[in-house]
Amino acid sequence: MVDQLWKGRQSGPSASILVRMGQSIDLDIKLFRQDILGSRAHTIMLHSIGVLSQEESQTILAGLRQIAEEIEAGTLPLRAELEDIHTHVENRLIELTGEAGRKLHTARSRNDQIALDTHLYVRDQSVFTCHSLLGLLAVILKRSEEHRATILPGYTHLQIGQPVRLSHHLLAYFWKFLRDFDRFFRAMQTANRLPLGSGALAGVNYPVDREMVQKKLGFSELYENSMDAVSSRDHILEFLFAASVLAVNASRLAEEMILWMSSEFQFLELPDSLTTGSSIMPQKKNPDLAELVRGKSGRFISHLQNLLINLKGLPLTYNRDLQEDRFPLTDTAEQLELLIEALGALLEQAQFRPENMQKSLEAGFATATDLADALVKEHGIPFRDAHHITGRLISYCLKNGKVLQGLETQERAAIHGALTNDAFYFRAISLEASTEKKISRGGTAQGCQEMQTGLARIEFEKRSRISWPGPAPDLL
Repeated sequence: MVDQLWKGRQSGPSASILVRMGQSIDLDIKLFRQDILGSRAHTIMLHSIGVLSQEESQTILAGLRQIAEEIEAGTLPLRAELEDIHTHVENRLIELTGEAGRKLHTARSRNDQIALDTHLYVRDQSVFTCHSLLGLLAVILKRSEEHRATILPGYTHLQIGQPVRLSHHLLAYFWKFLRDFDRFFRAMQTANRLPLGSGALAGVNYPVDREMVQKKLGFSELYENSMDAVSSRDHILEFLFAASVLAVNASRLAEEMILWMSSEFQFLELPDSLTTGSSIMPQKKNPDLAELVRGKSGRFISHLQNLLINLKGLPLTYNRDLQEDRFPLTDTAEQLELLIEALGALLEQAQFRPENMQKSLEAGFATATDLADALVKEHGIPFRDAHHITGRLISYCLKNGKVLQGLETQERAAIHGALTNDAFYFRAISLEASTEKKISRGGTAQGCQEMQTGLARIEFEKRSRISWPGPAPDLL
């Protein structure tokens, strides 16, 4: 008969609906490494306080290692009636070790056990995500340095505003994703706290050495309140929040790449390997990968909302509703890996089209403000008048299908005499010169770009040198 860990006063078989609703093994099997790691640390601690003999401890540790290998190989049968990863591991351990395995659950509850598993999982996934983001940040830095001389339209309201360097645009995402890195780092720190030893809710009736377990598992601190330890899901919320913000930032970048690849923009080209065609329209080249990235944001945000709503009405301490934390957590972690890899591929392989960017800048009269400012500075014309002069010039261009760069001297003279000096005029509407005027810190001038890149590299290197937490070698 299946040994369900919670069966004390209950007798007879469980109703089918209870089994089907209560099982979580299809989700928390993904936490098996964390579960077995926690059990190994617990075993060593139980031996240290005299609950387990040396022989029993070694027998259990060997059994846990075998179970990990079986799960890794896919040979351990998963049974809904065993509900979760903890019961699967403990039942298999008893099969392998007999009475020694029955002692493993001493001084712990499934409540603090699952709390431990999710803390380790969030810590592991946060570290993994931070490493993945470092790879993405490196790609952005590389592409920004390649395109420091490339000028493209900067937009407000999706209307052409002013010229900016492509490096400036790409570095904007560098800083966004760097902050995402920091959010995952904070999620890792929140998860880096030991809940084990809290029991079901009030602590345990044994002199457990929580500090030993904390050290073995590489936690920086432990929960000081057992009720907080088993009921808190802050660590998962912070991970899901960090993922949601990252997904929104990724979606914005993907949306721009989708726009820039369209026939109306033609600012970039993606390789065939990252695009798809149409089943009916043979001319199509669809930016599916970017669209899939854009689509993930709703999924991530819904997972965050899911858990927030689930938690909001729960009294302390453990309630079975908390089983619902597993799907948002594991699905987000798996999708994060795909999201960051996809973004890296899109950025690495995108071919930018500077000539089309220039055409768009000219068609959008992107240096109109520069011309008005030049009339003020070099001819002493009041800004309001300079604004009207430039506006009339643009109206003329629109009526005659021209751009500022293509106007003859006599055409400009008909608008205002100050526009007849070719040297003054073409210097004032130069795209390159426009970017070079933006000299404030954080601006798009080349010197500012060099400074910004230097700062970005410093921040990148700082995060590359972080020492990450992890379990003691004898647990692995």
